[in-house]
Amino acid sequence: MPKTEQKKKKSFRKEFKRQVRMAIAAAIGFTIAFSWRNFVYDTSKTWIEKLTPLSGAFETGLASALIITIIGVIFILITSKLLK
Repeated sequence: MPKTEQKKKKSFRKEFKRQVRMAIAAAIGFTIAFSWRNFVYDTSKTWIEKLTPLSGAFETGLASALIITIIGVIFILITSKLLK
């Protein structure tokens, strides 16, 4: 086999391993993010049910999503200012 083909094979294997590692890390990251999402959502929903007169699942879910969105946007703004 010519050396260029060997280099191509070696380069392909190296890139393939790198992509597999990245895919595994991304999958683990998504799993972690999903577990935190459940915690944050359930906690905010519990607080809303205790602090407001909202009774329906739709209303508490909507209020929870809005509060999480607002807090998330504020967090993004603060971190973007700090990391400039």
